[in-house]
Amino acid sequence: MVLFVIGLGLADEQDVTLRGLKAMQGSERVYLEAYTSIFMADGAVDRLQTLIGKEVRLAHRETVELEADDILELASSSDVSFCVVGDPLSATTHTDLILRAKHRSPPIAVKVIHNASIMTALASSGLAAYNFGQTISVPFWTEAWKPDSWLERVGENVKVGLHTLCLGDIKVREQSEEDMARGVQRYQKPRYMLIPQLISQLTTADNEHGTAYIPADRTLAIALCRMGAEDELVVSGTLSELLALAQPADAETAKKEEEEDEQLADEQGWGEKELAKHRAKRAEERAVKAYGLPLHSLVLVGKRLHPLEREYAGMYKIPGSRWDEVAKEVYGCET
Repeated sequence: MVLFVIGLGLADEQDVTLRGLKAMQGSERVYLEAYTSIFMADGAVDRLQTLIGKEVRLAHRETVELEADDILELASSSDVSFCVVGDPLSATTHTDLILRAKHRSPPIAVKVIHNASIMTALASSGLAAYNFGQTISVPFWTEAWKPDSWLERVGENVKVGLHTLCLGDIKVREQSEEDMARGVQRYQKPRYMLIPQLISQLTTADNEHGTAYIPADRTLAIALCRMGAEDELVVSGTLSELLALAQPADAETAKKEEEEDEQLADEQGWGEKELAKHRAKRAEERAVKAYGLPLHSLVLVGKRLHPLEREYAGMYKIPGSRWDEVAKEVYGCET
């Protein structure tokens, strides 16, 4: 009897390894963890069920946190597969389940089957994996909660010249504060942090704390979008340039949009909250047009930038980008 902890790869059911496929086919039950990452291809879960010939049970956060004992009880008498999009141990989220399995009496055998994740796909940026420092996760901010403890990690990487992988937040089966207060079991639409919001929160925190770790027009960065999917996209430039890709083309357009928003708000009788939602929706549409659908990640380029890294990543630069100029003048990276 084995608890298989299986990585499913980056994009869809076709990324499953033969070892993982065999383990799932031989398991009494197959769980798919559904809150730290997602399949990027529509219908992938249904196709996975067809591929292995059995039901795949979605395991949401509450399933794993509140029903872990049930999963382990079943694994004590039969093989169970616990599947994770990407690699199951790229983050520490699932180490608790493994530790609990090993600490049971008698212990449950655990077999980890690894796969590709954003931690390996980041090499598509052209940057060497061994030149990366600490990875950070950036949560969505709210009016009442704006955590930025990750800024210190960015600073530590910057000080030694290492690249930083920035992972955007994922919100699945989240409840609004109002529904939670009323005890209403209702979930909001899934949200995934896109490149513009990721950059905005990074630079806002840097500016507010006066740390100057990542000045927007002097920091090189690389957007990694839908890595492993058929439509994956890699874009490089300064933070300012990457942000501008999803903003109005010029000041005149921005002014026109603002005037139209105010007129629409008057016509619809909107308050500030409704107007903010309208603007956020338009910003999301603009971000998707520039960078594609989720999932998005961002790399902040460190000052140890090697000429080969500069050249490779430069293949993805925005037309008209100051990539080479900043690499030379700010990073000291000659060709």
